[in-house]
Amino acid sequence: MGATVLLVEDDRQNRELIGKVLRQDGYEVLEACDGAIALEILRTFGCDLVITDFVMPKLNGSKLVEQLHTLQPRLPIILITSYLSAMSGATILTEVAEILAKPFDLNLLRSTVRRLLDTPHATN
Repeated sequence: MGATVLLVEDDRQNRELIGKVLRQDGYEVLEACDGAIALEILRTFGCDLVITDFVMPKLNGSKLVEQLHTLQPRLPIILITSYLSAMSGATILTEVAEILAKPFDLNLLRSTVRRLLDTPHATN
C-alpha cells in the first residue's frame, strides 16, 4: 500500500468523501473526528502526511498543528478550512505545508497530496 495519510475532519460526510478519494489513489487513510483522537493515532501508528480541518471540537486545527510539529517537526500538513482569520496566527501560516479553502476541488487535493508526499522531508 502507498503512504499513510491521517485525515482529521469532524464532518463525517466530508471525512468519508476525502477518505474514499485518497484510498482510490492508493493511500492508506487513518481517520479522526477531532484533534485529540488524531494525536493518539499519530502516536500509535504514525503517518506520512496529515490533512486536517481548522474548526473542530476538543482540539482545533491550530493547536493540532502545533502539537503535530512537536511530535514530528517535518510532517507535511494540509489544512482545509472555510474559516481562516488572524486567530490562526503565524503558527498556521509557517507550519502548514498547504492551506486549501473549502469547498475545494478534489483534484486539487489529490495533486497537493502527491506533491507533498513526493517532496523529501528531513527526518525528525
